[in-house]
Amino acid sequence: MTATVDLTRESTSRTLDGPEPVHYHVAGSGRGLLLLHGSGPGVSGWANFGPNVPAFSVDHTVVVPDQPGFGSSYRPDLTAGPYPKTSVAAVLRVLDAEGLDTVDVVGNSLGGGVAVQLTLDHPDRVRRLVLMGPGGISPQLLAPQPTEGIRLLVELCEDPTRERLVTWMKAMVGDESFLTEELIEDRWQRITTPGGIDFVRDFYRGAMAFMKSKAPLPGTPVWARLGEIAQPTLLTYGRDDRVTPLEGALHPLRNIREAELHVFPNCGHWAMQEKQAEFERVVLEFLTRPEKKETS
Repeated sequence: MTATVDLTRESTSRTLDGPEPVHYHVAGSGRGLLLLHGSGPGVSGWANFGPNVPAFSVDHTVVVPDQPGFGSSYRPDLTAGPYPKTSVAAVLRVLDAEGLDTVDVVGNSLGGGVAVQLTLDHPDRVRRLVLMGPGGISPQLLAPQPTEGIRLLVELCEDPTRERLVTWMKAMVGDESFLTEELIEDRWQRITTPGGIDFVRDFYRGAMAFMKSKAPLPGTPVWARLGEIAQPTLLTYGRDDRVTPLEGALHPLRNIREAELHVFPNCGHWAMQEKQAEFERVVLEFLTRPEKKETS
């Protein structure tokens, strides 16, 4: 089932002005659905989720922000505090501007970590949670850190060549035939625009330096707080994800009380695009289930 209206990047575009402008897209009507993108170079809300907006906006008010530092939103000071909290503040501004008190949230990669932070800090704003290859919500288990996908991303950011881009994009998918020349060229154009890769490069320089230092995070890590999440949660992973490997599902699946897991076969880190029809079907089935009845 798809929306009958013509939805484009331009027709859905909005911006919250001010000293810290936040750009986002909004489409459809109905229950609020917030889509949070990942952290790849050249990424934006629409680049991640644009193809999914028609299906999701049939019965939802879909909001797709460019998180701070990405797309057309403001670039935050990375030394001012944890990035997830910075992004949560920006996301709440968008939801308030659209009059959405409570939303369902779909978060990919970095967006998954931000979705968890939003749920922990503002549980009254989140009804249901979909985490797709989420980042930062599980302690290191089996895979060495950084993972292959992150290592290739960092190499691309430090030396952005088309060859490195193709190598990185191949690590993002389970089936390389998904990567058409059109997709590669579109991403290349986005990362080679002036400033198109600067924020991601600086973001991962800080992350890699912290990882190498082996210093403990201040406060309680997010992964240790997952038991606080009461919302029904759908974990989705590509079986062949080389950024956030499938093993990362074990900790949240065990610790989030209402968690379940769906694994997409022959799929990497971009399930929303590589397995688009199946991803949309699985997510919509989860989001439209009847509410559980309280038992006495």
